[in-house]
Amino acid sequence: MATNDNNQATAEPKLEVCNVEEIPAAGVLAPVRPDEGAINLTLLLSCLAFGASSFLFGYDDRVISPVAATPAFVRLLQGYAGGNNDLSLTARNQDLVFSVPLVGSVIGGLATTPLTNRFGRKWTLIGSYVFSLLGAFLQVFAPNLAAFVIGRFCSAFVIGIAHTIAPLYLCEVVPTSMRGRSVQIYNILNIFSGVIATIVANATHAIDGPKAYQIPLSIEAGLPALLFFLTLGIPESPQWLVSKGRMEEAKKNLRRLRGFSDLQLEDEFRVIVLCEENERELSSNVHFWDLFNRENFKRTITAGSFYSLNQVSGVILSTTYTTVFLSQLGVGNAFVLTIIASLCNLAGAIVAPMVLDLYGRRPTALWGMVFLFCLDAVAGALAFFPDNRNALLTIAALGFIFNFFWALSFLSVSVLLPPEISTPKLRSHTMAYTVACCQTTAVITTFAVPQLTSADAANLGAKTYLVFAGCMACVIVWSYLLMPETKGRTYAEIDEMYDKKVPMRKWSTYETSTEAKQGSLMAGNTIRKRVNTEV
Repeated sequence: MATNDNNQATAEPKLEVCNVEEIPAAGVLAPVRPDEGAINLTLLLSCLAFGASSFLFGYDDRVISPVAATPAFVRLLQGYAGGNNDLSLTARNQDLVFSVPLVGSVIGGLATTPLTNRFGRKWTLIGSYVFSLLGAFLQVFAPNLAAFVIGRFCSAFVIGIAHTIAPLYLCEVVPTSMRGRSVQIYNILNIFSGVIATIVANATHAIDGPKAYQIPLSIEAGLPALLFFLTLGIPESPQWLVSKGRMEEAKKNLRRLRGFSDLQLEDEFRVIVLCEENERELSSNVHFWDLFNRENFKRTITAGSFYSLNQVSGVILSTTYTTVFLSQLGVGNAFVLTIIASLCNLAGAIVAPMVLDLYGRRPTALWGMVFLFCLDAVAGALAFFPDNRNALLTIAALGFIFNFFWALSFLSVSVLLPPEISTPKLRSHTMAYTVACCQTTAVITTFAVPQLTSADAANLGAKTYLVFAGCMACVIVWSYLLMPETKGRTYAEIDEMYDKKVPMRKWSTYETSTEAKQGSLMAGNTIRKRVNTEV
């Protein structure tokens, strides 16, 4: 396996490379942690800028349910249902508003790979912000439901791109030990924007006329312009630049993104190049279908499945369809309760980084999934008492609790895992495939839910939770078999464990080779610098 150690050696003549084992116990500078002093202002701004791209998804996902339940929206774009005074969307029109536009996000996710290969992470995202203005305009000024759906389709296309690029970039620009926390920025800002959406919708839904829904949609239209300027000054991913052979630019960008010493910078850059060269040895020309080669198939299925399976957990009833579903339950002001549901999501996302760093990915996900299964089962059982107001209130409360633990466990891991376990050369392809799988599942679930819950369809109401409980039982078994523990592992270590077919339950204790670990040459570099000084 080739590395760039020779390049480093020529830059530092007359150096003797000392093995880590030869370092005396005393009298020598102690090696420092690989991430010590890494954080600087540029890194923080980069994480904020790419994390904030989730504003598009979070706001859109949370605003559409209150908008669809706003009387003015239904009256102007659909009319009264069934010729009576019922101002609610029919099951068919719910599918049009919620489900059909998600096809755009599938296409956007798949389009991300050729776009990022050509233009990089940064400029692809900036270009998508410009395109999103078309979808926003159509939604705000839609003369009919068809135009509104087309606008949502365009916006979903951009969301698919942002949903693919942001976790990818965040995983690539931070040190290994900070990956979990950095990617959770995406989740936190995603859900925070959803809270804002529900508050705005609650404040405007009672307005008589189109402004009741145009105001919250106009705010969504302004988000891409803000994000455009926030992203302009952010450096491109060093890892992407290395994959394109632009080494000097990659090291320069890595320097901009790090606040620590040159020794630590060289060691981290060594690991990035090591991983890239390892992949080049395996394949010089990479194509999308390489995801399904023997050496990549397992991690591809794992990456795609968890992002997709969180869609069938039951959370759709308390996020995407919150306002509509709570209105059907009739337990109170559905718009105010939607705000509470979003706040529970936000609380779970805020706690998630600490839990992931403390307990790891696998335990957090598995225990969280077990708890979500229990909540689904209890909520579905209570739905057999539709005339009992306390039972209905408990279902609503369980939905809020569900949101907290879903954001804490299932969502946080499903967003973090795909960019962590994918190989560097296939990372863009993996994220595109993952988001496409996720949004395809979302299309199916958002189409199915109105057909299951609505009075003009199957009329199951909250009994639909039992369907999701059955799905979660299967998800738990699947996760036990396929979910790895990637906490604190470099990409080279993850590659090694997949290559050696280490069982998932043993990843947390497996000892990888020294050369795959970031910081493994830190002590040797310290010795070399001292020898050079003495000479």
